[in-house]
Amino acid sequence: MFKPVIISLVLFFALAGMGYAQEKTSSIEIVNSDVFEGDESIGKGVSLLKGNVVFKHRGALMYCDSAYLYQESNSLDAYGNVRIKQGDTLNLTGKNLKYDGNSGLAVVTGDVLLADRKMKLRSEKLSYDMPGDMAFYEEFGTLMDNENVLTSIKGYYYSKQSRVFFSDSVLLLNPRYRIEADSLGYLTKTATALFTGPTHIYSTQSDSTWIYCENGFYDTKNSKSRFYKPNRIVSRTSTLSGDTLDFDNTTRRGKAFGRVSISDTSRAVTITGDKGFSDDLKRTAFVTGNAELVRAFKTDSLFLHADTLFAMEDTIKKISFWLAYRNVRFYKSDLQGVCDSLSYTTPDSIMTMSFDPVIWSDSNQVRSDLVKMRLQDDGPRDMQLFSSSFISSQVDSFRFNQISGRDMDGFFKDGELVSVVVKGNGQSIYYTADSDKKLTGVNSAECSDMRIDMSERQVKEITLINQPDATLYPIEELPPSELMLKGFEWLESMRPKDRADIFRKQD
Repeated sequence: MFKPVIISLVLFFALAGMGYAQEKTSSIEIVNSDVFEGDESIGKGVSLLKGNVVFKHRGALMYCDSAYLYQESNSLDAYGNVRIKQGDTLNLTGKNLKYDGNSGLAVVTGDVLLADRKMKLRSEKLSYDMPGDMAFYEEFGTLMDNENVLTSIKGYYYSKQSRVFFSDSVLLLNPRYRIEADSLGYLTKTATALFTGPTHIYSTQSDSTWIYCENGFYDTKNSKSRFYKPNRIVSRTSTLSGDTLDFDNTTRRGKAFGRVSISDTSRAVTITGDKGFSDDLKRTAFVTGNAELVRAFKTDSLFLHADTLFAMEDTIKKISFWLAYRNVRFYKSDLQGVCDSLSYTTPDSIMTMSFDPVIWSDSNQVRSDLVKMRLQDDGPRDMQLFSSSFISSQVDSFRFNQISGRDMDGFFKDGELVSVVVKGNGQSIYYTADSDKKLTGVNSAECSDMRIDMSERQVKEITLINQPDATLYPIEELPPSELMLKGFEWLESMRPKDRADIFRKQD
């Protein structure tokens, strides 16, 4: 990410410290001065130097237009075109210099420019504590290399700890990203950047990714990062957060642990769980451990739980897939269901359930080997049942309306099942009632194909399409035990009752 600019600053400060650690305290040496005179008006042992002034101390050369040298305190004040040269690679310039040869503290002020072959640092004041091997500015600084510009109010380099630290309004600009931080650190031995306060990382690329964290690090050698909560990674269509986020910039793979949340803002879908894994190159992600998917609709939301929730995206076809595996249970105010595997695709909003799927819609229980249901903003729109299809609803404690067939198509209005078309091996049992809702009879029908229309949870009309055989029995003529179609099973105990109930384990 921002490795080049940090290393440039470290290189400068390291060079700045060379030489000073190699010599013990010594007197400042005068190399050149056009004019040299004493100035007793300032104090005893004070000399005034003018014109092409050059000092040498502990391996460093110091240049200026004029200076006061204080021999008793072994210090100097330099003015005009100040320049400090360390070796062949480092130059520090400014308007003024205060240097204490005993403490080893050099303070350069006024249009300070510090440069080596790779970078430039500008500030109004820069200090270097030689014995402590610490360089710092505390009145705003700007660091630049070939592609980075870093600014902050304060900046420190601790040589003994091999650490660089920026604080107060840190801003790093790069052609690929922008970082705004309260503080930013760097460990030179491990080439690791440290985030120790509110940090915003904005991508300037087409992905427009934004990262927020308050605690974390970035290993620049291995291109690996870790962010601790609070954190979030936000793209144009999704948001990822967790107690801990790990990301490998080389493989583009990420891991999240503890209170993981992945939100697809464009489709109003949020996935949460204990652990999350993502692969940016393959455009896939999955979440495990108390995994839950929440899909928001206009009037309510669908809550779905499974052992594992998996997401993938086809960028060519512009289709997203949400997959749920093992122990799937979901709850919506007008729709509930259980199965072993479920998929949800966009933009067609089709939910496919397989391996013992059961759906409850209002008073109806729906079963088949495979269920496909289309969801819209205000609830289910239609469904397709494939093989061994069965729809039932409870009339009283021991009587049930039933429809069975090979395949079925169901249609909803305002979340209510209003019609069913049976295709092949159609059978139905429906109870009739008078105006007082007292049961009067039961209609048993067999027909290859049939259509059942309903209104207000009651059968309004049954249309037998091919080779019909129907009989209406008085309510007391046949016992309820003889009015059960093959394959009937009432599974109300499995039905999720609310959001919390989706996490209940089945017996």
